[in-house]
Amino acid sequence: MINIAPYRGISLKSEWVDKVIIQLNRDLSLTGYDHEFNVQSNLLHFQEQCIEFFESLLEKNDQQLYNLLYRIDVDQKKIYSGHGKPQLLIAQLVIEREFQKVVLKNQFS
Repeated sequence: MINIAPYRGISLKSEWVDKVIIQLNRDLSLTGYDHEFNVQSNLLHFQEQCIEFFESLLEKNDQQLYNLLYRIDVDQKKIYSGHGKPQLLIAQLVIEREFQKVVLKNQFS
């Protein structure tokens, strides 16, 4: 399981997962992907799906992956500074960033 750090005092719990999935689906669509994650997924299943998705992107088209990371606003330097499997780190960074976006939208809307 991926460990997502709390943001602005809020932890990624089940009530936030669907909002994070919706945000990621929106960014995927805006980047030209037809892939969509199931909004009804629990956190663990969503994380597993993200890892598999990013693993397939790494194998198929890393330029598309970089475009997506740019759209989501993930610092690519963090990907290369980590240890372990890159798809795991990418999934963690993407979920964390999408969670941050959702929290900020919730607090300022």
